[in-house]
Amino acid sequence: MNFSSRAARITRRELLAGSAVLCGTPSPLVSASQLNGPFSPSSETHAFAVTVDPRASGTPVNPRILGSNVGWAFGGDNMLAPDGSFAPAMLAMARRLSPRVLRYPGGTYSDVFRWEALDNEHVFSRQSLPTLMNTQRFLELCEAVGAEALITVNVVTGSLEEAVRWLKATNIDGMTSRITGRKLPRVKFWEIGNEPYLKEQSRSDIDLRPKEFAHRANHFIRALRQIDSRIAIGLPLTSDTRGGLPVTPYPGFTRKVLGIVDQDFDYVSVHNAYMPFGVKRGLTPRDFYWGAAAGALTVQADLAAMTNLLEEIRPGRTLPIAVTEYSALFTLGAGATDGWISTPAGAVYLADVLRVFAEAPNLLLAAHWSLSANWLFGAIHADGHARPSYQVLQLMGEALKGDRLQSHVQAESVRVRGVGQVAAVEAMPLVEVLATRTHDSGTRVGRTMRLFMINKDPQRTAVGRLNLGSSYPVSARMSLLSAADVFDSRDERDVLVRSDFAPNMGDVQAGIRLPPHGIALLTIELAST
Repeated sequence: MNFSSRAARITRRELLAGSAVLCGTPSPLVSASQLNGPFSPSSETHAFAVTVDPRASGTPVNPRILGSNVGWAFGGDNMLAPDGSFAPAMLAMARRLSPRVLRYPGGTYSDVFRWEALDNEHVFSRQSLPTLMNTQRFLELCEAVGAEALITVNVVTGSLEEAVRWLKATNIDGMTSRITGRKLPRVKFWEIGNEPYLKEQSRSDIDLRPKEFAHRANHFIRALRQIDSRIAIGLPLTSDTRGGLPVTPYPGFTRKVLGIVDQDFDYVSVHNAYMPFGVKRGLTPRDFYWGAAAGALTVQADLAAMTNLLEEIRPGRTLPIAVTEYSALFTLGAGATDGWISTPAGAVYLADVLRVFAEAPNLLLAAHWSLSANWLFGAIHADGHARPSYQVLQLMGEALKGDRLQSHVQAESVRVRGVGQVAAVEAMPLVEVLATRTHDSGTRVGRTMRLFMINKDPQRTAVGRLNLGSSYPVSARMSLLSAADVFDSRDERDVLVRSDFAPNMGDVQAGIRLPPHGIALLTIELAST
């Protein structure tokens, strides 16, 4: 049964768990041009200006925002060959991406996953599949790419004893890599369940009421902490609404759960960044694009709201937040717009939400959904090529070094109507910038500054001026991600085209050009003084 034939019954949980309907051929997708595309190129430009002081003190960057998810099923979404070994092309791509955190066993999969079993049940098809991507293989993948591990324990159908054995196996007894012969990394991050604040229409047997979840969370936290006091334990919580829409069938979920949980936990995990997720009829491609362009602002507001709620309920303690799943997500069960996840429009949202994560003061980590295959979500396509999400994550990885600097951006703003879970924005800047800096010693180059820039205007080129104060640029290079069709949904190579070049030094301060819906990294070497 294909995706379109079950459109009305597909839920977010089902889609994100790699449902069997998505493991075959998805319904045909079309580009915006086939939908009377909303945007046509314009010869006009819009101006912006960026002021950064490379000499100012900065804040250390958080590389853990460059995380991802790995599911156990289907060979870890094509990361493994049928014999259980790593697929060379997929592993090579994962190494190049270098995710800093990997989460396992993958979203709703965790609600029925038995880590010791040779075969496991697919959460929605209920099909029995070999557990090729088992804990050993998962930790070997973490070893191979240099990632920290995060495991979501099964608090729904699994037992406390299973979770304890899992922690003992990874952190107390330890596992040995069959690839290098070294001890595999211990698992620092543990998560007590996945999205307990949602109900699953097709699997009512895996639903937990808030009170029951809270009591189970107490038992699991206590038992895991007794085995290894050094681990960081996360509790999944949620806001009641996002962008004015209810996002849980259990109003007051977080207050109810935290009114019962009396065990100390270390962080809160949220899934507040699937955007724009439009559910109303009558939305146009233009609406969806601007919703995606503004989506990160709603995520930013939700992170702040969760921080405030936690401080209200648990005064005197600041709990960090982990976004353990996020992705561009336009619609479910609406046809062609479902397939816009892996388009340049989705890339603009992803770039901007990564900027928000990089600037968030209390963010522990973020894990993109997901590393590979997994319908249109995986950063690495099943055939081994890079999707737009991969390219954006890779570019942010190049930018996220050293210290984050304050940048002041002057740019045109536009009003954006509310779309799906994205709240209306009275004045959304058309250009966003993240600035970082590293210090070099022993050369004539004193500092390297990086500007990660997004032009959200889908039609006009942005022409910018850069003010570096008294700092003098020695050389510069630009890496640019661009595309002709903002809703190009072919899911093929080079939907986003990357170009790398050395801009004219005069242009660095007089005329940086960003194409429509373009994402760029400008790296500037500054003279030592």
